[in-house]
Formats: sequence, structure tokens, C-alpha cells
Amino acid sequence: MRPSFLHRLTLRQIEIFLAVCRLRNYSRAADELALTQPAVSAQIRQVENVVGEALFDYIGKQLNITPAGLLLERAARDLQQRLVSLEMELAELKGEVQGTLNIAAESSAQYFLPGLLSTFSERNPGVDIRLDIDNRARTLKRLNEGRHELVITGAPPPDRTLQFTPFRDNPLIAVARADHPLSNNESISFFELTQERLLLRESGSGTRLAVEEFAQIKAVKLTHVYQLGSLEAIKAGVMEGLGVSILPLDACTQEIEHGLLRSLPVDGFPLKRSWCVVHFRKRQLTPVSQRFTQFLLDPD
Repeated sequence: MRPSFLHRLTLRQIEIFLAVCRLRNYSRAADELALTQPAVSAQIRQVENVVGEALFDYIGKQLNITPAGLLLERAARDLQQRLVSLEMELAELKGEVQGTLNIAAESSAQYFLPGLLSTFSERNPGVDIRLDIDNRARTLKRLNEGRHELVITGAPPPDRTLQFTPFRDNPLIAVARADHPLSNNESISFFELTQERLLLRESGSGTRLAVEEFAQIKAVKLTHVYQLGSLEAIKAGVMEGLGVSILPLDACTQEIEHGLLRSLPVDGFPLKRSWCVVHFRKRQLTPVSQRFTQFLLDPD
């Protein structure tokens, strides 16, 4: 049996390798790790010498990971995750809950998630929290890359490898400025709404996806869409009279209560959705992630 030399790899080398995998750039990996670019390159060469295969190659100026690199990346992520779990399990033996809750969430979750995290932190003071906010597509990409163990999304993908658990309603409503002509109507068809300038997020946004799916069901073509890059920009645009929009209720409750926006009585609205916590079905969650998932289902 051929002897294994992989035990010669250090945890620091694995950390450097995973940073280059994620960033696809030696210089950015060096900046993130507080190293020089030559130091990162030297460590990657040492890893390649141990593995006996090239881990990266260039196509033009683009750094790509090789088949051998993909195999090592998967094993390295599993090892890194197992060490995180071990640290938490050792703390559990002492009756403590310690570790890092590392999650990502869709942009519109920013309106309710900080409150939940605050309560969770008060009950679990030994847990550090790292939260990344992004659109749906990039949030799910973070999960697939192993950068986060849990993600919060309003539109789980049809992927059987993922476990998703609903924990909160997430209705989408149509909104306009309080003095918009449509705000006086008792009933509005979805087609009528789409004849206005419709302010929406970029492709990859969960809200944009829900609106496009509803438009397909209603056989309505979205022809007057203005794309804005954030929910705050969309709300500002609606309040300034740039157009109307479809937004999560969580994102515009205060503006409606203060009379800055008005919910429109569009047929078929609100669009019913649920916030879900998502993770890989076959991957054992760390004790901290397990506790947070249980907390989302029963925050009281």
C-alpha cells in the first residue's frame, strides 16, 4: 500500500488553499490572510508538492481550480467543518455553548433578522455571530461553496440535497406613493399594476424571482421594469414617484404606518411566501447551528 503524505499538510496551508479557492486570486487571498502574495504562492507550491498534482492553472488571466484541486477543496472544507464541530462539542461536554454562528441571508431578511439574532445572543452569550447579507443567488452560492452552514432565504431552490425549514411568513405586497392614482382604487389587476413603472431588484433576487413567477402564471409580460440595486433604493424611488413596486411586508411596514407608502389592493396579493432556514440535508450541523435552527422554530 502506497504511504500517504497528506499528513504533512498543515492547518495553515489548508486555510491558505481554501482562501485561494474561494477568491480565485493569490493577491486577494494574501490581503485577507495578512500575508504577502509571494508567501501565499510558496505555500500553494508546497501543498502541490505534497499532493503531487497541480491545484490551479491559468486560462488567460483567470485562475482556475484543477480536478485535483476540486478534490482537495472538498476534503479541506470537510476537515475544517469537522474541527469547528469538535470545538463546539468539547464545549458542550463542559455544559457550555460556544463557537461561531456563521450564516448568510437574503437582503430583505435584514429587517427582522437582527432582532432575532439579538435575542439569540442574549440567551447564548458564548456564541459569536457572523452574518452576511446578499441576494438570493449569491447567498445560495455561499452555501454551496461551504462558506456558510446555514442560509436564510424566502425562496428555497428545488434541490433534494438541501433541507429547508419554514419559520416565518414573508408576504409580498404591491406598494405605491400615498398620492399615486392607483392608491384610490378598490381593486387593481396585476396587468394594470405592470403598466406602471415597476421598480424591482436585480435578477437573482428572491423578490424578483417571485414576481416573475407570478407574472408567468398570469401570462403578463413585465415590460416597464426599472432595476434598482437595493430595497432602500426601491423604497426611495417609490416615495419620490419614480414608480410602484412589489416588496416584502417586513421591508416597508414602517413606511406604510407613517403614510409614506400605501399598500395597493392588487388581485392575488399579497403573494404568500415563507422565510426558510436552509442547510445540506446530509451534513451534520454544528451544535451552535442546531441551537439556532431550533430557536428560529420556537423563539419564545
